[in-house]
Amino acid sequence: MSLDKEYKGKINTAFRELRKLGYFAKQDIACCQSCGWAEVPDDEAEKVVFYHAQDLDALKDYGYLYLAWCGDGDEIKKVFEDVGLVVIWDGSEDTRFRIENKNNAKKGLV
Repeated sequence: MSLDKEYKGKINTAFRELRKLGYFAKQDIACCQSCGWAEVPDDEAEKVVFYHAQDLDALKDYGYLYLAWCGDGDEIKKVFEDVGLVVIWDGSEDTRFRIENKNNAKKGLV
């Protein structure tokens, strides 16, 4: 599956908005989640959102993206929904967000 440019644009917009809200928000930050967390500066560890190379592979292959995060889950969820993305999250601080493109979700592709 190729990555839809509009979908990627929405993801980029959401990350820009998160940075405006004071989050350490990075895309494709490292090879894996452990290495991604290791790259977060200690003084910014309270508000973090990122995805890593393995997540990017899943985005390209399957059309959805998982996010590692710390902070206000409801605020993060709202940012992605406000740019037109579907957010699947059970409300738990221990669960990563799954971000989907509304177009794919409507077609049953994700």
